[in-house]
Amino acid sequence: MDRLFTRRGFSFFIMIFDLLIIYFSTYLSYLYFEDTLAAYDDNLQAVVSMAPYIGLFYLIIGHVFELDKPKEFTLFGVSYSVTVSIACLFLLTMAMSFLTRRLAYPRSILIMSSFIQVILLSFWHLFINKRYLIANVKKKVLVIGYQKAKKLAFKLLSSNGMWTNVNFICTPDSPNLDKHIEACDVAFLSEDVDETTKQSIAEFCVGRDKEFCYEPKFQEIFLFNANFVQIEDTPILKVRPFDVNAENNFVKRILDLSICIIGAIILLIPFLIVAMCLKIGGGSVFFKQERVTQYGRIFQIYKFRTMIENAEAVSGPVLAQESDKRITKLGHILRATRLDELPQIYNILIGDMSIVGPRPERPFFVEQFCKEIPEYNLRHRVKAGLTGLAQVQGKYNTSVQDKLKYDLLYINGYSFAMDVKLIMQTLTVLLKKSSTEGIKEAIENEELINRLAEEN
Repeated sequence: MDRLFTRRGFSFFIMIFDLLIIYFSTYLSYLYFEDTLAAYDDNLQAVVSMAPYIGLFYLIIGHVFELDKPKEFTLFGVSYSVTVSIACLFLLTMAMSFLTRRLAYPRSILIMSSFIQVILLSFWHLFINKRYLIANVKKKVLVIGYQKAKKLAFKLLSSNGMWTNVNFICTPDSPNLDKHIEACDVAFLSEDVDETTKQSIAEFCVGRDKEFCYEPKFQEIFLFNANFVQIEDTPILKVRPFDVNAENNFVKRILDLSICIIGAIILLIPFLIVAMCLKIGGGSVFFKQERVTQYGRIFQIYKFRTMIENAEAVSGPVLAQESDKRITKLGHILRATRLDELPQIYNILIGDMSIVGPRPERPFFVEQFCKEIPEYNLRHRVKAGLTGLAQVQGKYNTSVQDKLKYDLLYINGYSFAMDVKLIMQTLTVLLKKSSTEGIKEAIENEELINRLAEEN
């Protein structure tokens, strides 16, 4: 049972059971419409022939929307992810049925089975995710570090996930360190632990079958996709160049143009409606500003205006905050729905930006960040993006350092599949707001962290 509720065991088990639900719902729908289908044999052949493709499509979609990971623990969260996934499966099945006459899938069966799948998969995922959480949430967590240990512990307590049972917080030179590692199930290391100490603690944890997690430094991210090569009888790790090669850039550009041309046609009406609302409200429709893209090149980014006119006339360059008083009422709506970003389709079409990549910053802030973080300029090895790994995985108030780590992870692990996955995941992020932590809960977590730090 313990093996089943490991990450790998969970992913395999959940997707196998998901496929059974997909096929079972199709079978039920077929039985329901069996008497009303005109060409019985032809429809049966279409259902049977499409079954392998539907299974393959679902495995890909389920992985993209992370249904194979125990991320959501509420009925709303699970139902949302399942509904989006089944909607994508529905569209893909319809498209394949339309393009291939031999696989003319009955629409009545497809529609009914989709409804059944949303209901059954939602309750199934809620049940199995809760079981996974129950099996793992009691694990005792130890946080090791110096100044950054409390910050890491606070994030663990606020995550509402599997690692909220923080029992110990101590420094690497604490006399109780070995005792705490023996007593815990999972050990976390904050970023401010030096390399030698980290290796020593890692060896100690591995030797005692303890889970070991750590915050990576910027330099460590470069090694994540290193390839194993052999020279005579010596194993060597070959670190790949930190950029996107010419072949991948070409494919990336084709993807950008294809999606933007289709998107420009589909979003033309919302574009005109927003422009008209801004014009009626007074002031300029568009807002343009200098930003930094690939190799440090400056370009003009275009957005729908969301702030009052001349917002920085007095304050100078200031990073926008979540509750910024300069943002207009319409601007709040545009930012919440990301409709203010629509004009950047033009930036992508002319080659200043890509759909996926690090979000472009202003030259003023780039200069500041580069002074504070030497690795910051590495994010400019690729074109700036409309969305990115930091936007999908991070939050509005995620620190510059953590956003940079996401950007570097994206560049280092780039693939066409990753771009497609991030584009699809962005659709869910646009429609789903992350919940904000209550003030009372935040205070309680901070008090617990301070008490644990004092005890150890």
